[in-house]
Order: sequence, then C-alpha cells, then structure tokens
Amino acid sequence: MLLFIVVCGVILACYAWALIVVDPQQPIWWTRQVLLLCLVVAAIAGRSLVGFHPVTRPKHPIWHPALPYFLIVLAAILPYMPSLRVGFLSDDFGLAWAAREADSALDAMTSEAFISFFRPIPLLLWWIGDRVWHGNSLGYHVLSLLVHTVNSILVFLLGRRLIGSVLGGLLAALVFAIHPLHIEPVTWLAANSDLLCTSFCLASLLALERRLATNTTRFAGILASLTFFILALFSKEAAFALPAIAILRLALDERPGIRARLRTVGGAYLVVLLAYGAFRFSILRGIGGYSLPLSFWNTVFPSQPLLVIGDFFFPIHTTLFSHEFNRWLQYVIAGLMAAAGLWWMIALHRVPGRRLWLWLGFLFLASVPTWLFRWQGSAALEWSRFAYLPTIGLCWLFGDLYAARGQNRRGAFPAFVILVGLIVLTLWYQTPWIRATRLANETIAAGVSLVTQLTTSAGPPSLYVADLPQEIHGAPVFANCYPQALNLATGQFITTQVVSERPRAGIHPDVMAATPLRPGEYLVSWDAQKGDLRIIRTGTSRSALISPEEMP
Repeated sequence: MLLFIVVCGVILACYAWALIVVDPQQPIWWTRQVLLLCLVVAAIAGRSLVGFHPVTRPKHPIWHPALPYFLIVLAAILPYMPSLRVGFLSDDFGLAWAAREADSALDAMTSEAFISFFRPIPLLLWWIGDRVWHGNSLGYHVLSLLVHTVNSILVFLLGRRLIGSVLGGLLAALVFAIHPLHIEPVTWLAANSDLLCTSFCLASLLALERRLATNTTRFAGILASLTFFILALFSKEAAFALPAIAILRLALDERPGIRARLRTVGGAYLVVLLAYGAFRFSILRGIGGYSLPLSFWNTVFPSQPLLVIGDFFFPIHTTLFSHEFNRWLQYVIAGLMAAAGLWWMIALHRVPGRRLWLWLGFLFLASVPTWLFRWQGSAALEWSRFAYLPTIGLCWLFGDLYAARGQNRRGAFPAFVILVGLIVLTLWYQTPWIRATRLANETIAAGVSLVTQLTTSAGPPSLYVADLPQEIHGAPVFANCYPQALNLATGQFITTQVVSERPRAGIHPDVMAATPLRPGEYLVSWDAQKGDLRIIRTGTSRSALISPEEMP
C-alpha cells in the first residue's frame, strides 16, 4: 500500500509539473499545490516504507564555542549588505509620516498607520528612529539587520536543543539567515513587524525550553515565556499560532514529566491569547485584516503551507529569470534545486518521527495566519514576509537531515554548495529593491519640483496623481503612501490623491479626466519615458469643458 502511494504521488507530481511547464505563465490554478502535496505525501510514505534507521552521530568538536555565533552573524549580515542602499518604499512613507506626526511614544503606539491592525511595538520603533537617527532609512535598515541576526541566533539556540546537534542547529541557522525567501521582511522596512514577531516568538519558545530542561525557577520560566508571547502579539497578530506550537512541542516530548506540564503551560498561553483577543476586540471592534475564506483550497486543503514548502525548496524569482535570462533557465535551476533537496530527503528515514512531526507541525501551525490572509504566493516572491516565521520549521528539518546523514564530508560538501547557491540568489534578488528605490526617489523628486513650481501666494497646489509606478519585479515602489512621501520630502502638508487604475485604491483616471477641477487643483501623470510628472489638466474655468480626447 505504501509503495502504491509513493508511485501514485510521483506520477501525479510529474503530471502537475508537466502542466506548469506547458503553460508557465498561466498554469492551471491547482497544479502547484497538488504538485507539492504529491511530493510531500510520497516522501512521508517512502519514509514509512523504509522505516526508521537511526545513525550514530560522530562528535565533531567545534574549534571554539564562539565560532557558530560568528558564522551566523556573518551569514545574517553580509548577504544583505545591498539592502542598506534601499530607501523608503511604499508603506514605509506612511509609517515614517505617522512617526513624524506623533507627539509622544504613546501617541505613536496608538497611531492608525496600520489601519486595521494593532501593532504598537513596530510603531514605537519607527517613532524612536525618527527621534534618534532623524528618520534616516539607513538607521532602520541597520536595526532590521540586527533583529534578523538575533533571529538567526535564536534559531541556532533552539535548533541545537531540539535536534541534539550543534552542527545541525548551525546549518539550520545559516539556511535561515541567508535564504532568499527572507529578502522581503529583511529589506522592506514596513515588514519589521514580521522580524519583531519572530524574535519574540522564538524567545518565548527558548524560555519554555529552558524551563523544561530544569526544575528550578519554574515560575520565572513560564513568566518569561508569556511575556515574550505578549510582546510577539503586540508586534504582529500572526503570533496567535504560538500556543498551538508550544502545546505540540510538549505533546511530542517523550521525557518523563514533560506531558504533565502540558495542561499548565498550554492553559497559560491560551489565557494570554484570550485576554489579547478581548483587548484587541475592544480597541478595533473586531479582529481586522483577517477573514475566514470558506473555500476548499484555502481552508480545508493545506494550500498555504504547501506554497511555503515550494518557495523554500525552490526559491525561484520567475520574474527576474524571465526578464534577464531565458525563461527556460529557471527549469535548469529548479532541477538543480530538486537534486539538492533529494540528496537530503534520502536521509529522511533517519530522522525520528516525533521530531519530523514537530518540524512539519511548526510549519503548518505558523502558516495558519497566511491561511486567513489568503496569501497565494507569487512568481516574484512577493508577500514572502508571511513565510518568515513558518520557514523556521523547514530550516530545523534541513539541519536535522544534515545531522542524520552523519555529518561527514560527503554531507558537508552538498551543504556548502547549497549555502553558496542561496547566497548568490539572495544577492541577486535584491537588485529589484535597489531599482525600486531609484524609481521612488525620481518620482518624489519630480513631485517636489512640481509642487515648487505650482506653489503660489494662495498656498500649495492640490494634486491628483495618475500612473504612479507600483512595483518592479515584486519590489514595491508606490503601491501605497505617495502622498505621505511627498509630505515628508516637502516638509509640509500637500493635498494629494492618487488616481489609480485599480477601482479599490482610488478614482479611475478616465473618471477623473471628465471631472471638473477647481482653481489650484491639478491632474498630473507620471511619464515613465521622461521620468517626470506632466500636467494633464489644471483647475481653470474651462476645465469642465475639456473632454478626455482633448487632453494633451
């Protein structure tokens, strides 16, 4: 039966892959999820078919206890050095403007910059940055790199405890530090909430692990775990999956006395979660920003975790490959990635079943918020910030597979090649963010110049701006917050409304073209070829008589 499942899974996976290759631009919508599901089911069935075969792990001494930390710091910082050249983009301007306008730290923490979300800790850091380094984007980037480095170290500290191997935990931390799927949360300053939420979630789990490892300071240990959990919830609401992860961790532990603490620890986490839910409901009168998509693919079928698995093992920026190389090259790269994944999956039968379920359970439970957010992945690795926390389970699995192979030279060489490949992809995938920064700066400079020219004794003009660049290969430019960007650049409040082609985001340009403008109002459009804002209509007495066909 297990052999039949393996064969069927491989056949269906090949069929789904063929559908994607035939039409890579518009594949049948279910093919990617089915492909990944078939591979996962085939791998688990194959492991059950072979059985569990533990390996004796040789004790390779670490040259110095500080060496793992040194390597992790280098891996978390050096590949992301190009991100220091990335400035504010899209939502960053809204957060920076909210921090500039806040009169106090409490005012900043209660700001509505996140609209339907309540994330006081990230807003507090934006406010501090505006006061300490005067809102310079470089200061925020340095802070993001530091938080990402701390997260990588926490992945190592937890990984070596859970895996039982220093080298296995080190490999897990290195993969987490340099994986290209983490470019968006590390590079985009508006995603610092994901970094902070992950830091506090890992700190809560580490405090729980330390409590489980000793019988002393029990109250202090659980108090620290719950404190970090509260901070994680106030950083991003995705932390509500943490109690389920903690309960799963306790339920899968075979040590005597651990399961007896399940009710106490799990109950404490759930009480804090319920208190947070009541507090948030009183603040926002609802959860806000999340919904329950009652559809088979997003609710019952594990679509989101499968997409995270796919992007983790196949981090291919399809948009960059198709624009800068022959699109068929991505299939060659995908084949190499599949070979690297297969090399490690061969050792799957050497990983204890309880740890395997812990890694996969961490992935699935941490992906629950993405289920509710309807994230469907992207060919340009957009929205990958939602995968920052769930991928930790896969990083631990990767490190565990390395430890299961015996940690010999035959296993070290592929690991080295994989790490180098991930570093190359991470460096390359940051180029759209640098280009998006240049375009955003050009757009802002054009707006400032236009405002300077149009400002009169009666005051600054009112602008309706159309055709703003929204993104470059997945890197946001001005999907949001151009008015705030213009206000920050001019140092004054300019009445600006973005005229979008998307009906939800603003007025349609055709509708705006037929709408009369009052004196002092201007309809302008971004000219991508000239790199400038051109005036389409002005608020004159004749403006109401001009039809769209008469516009220059």
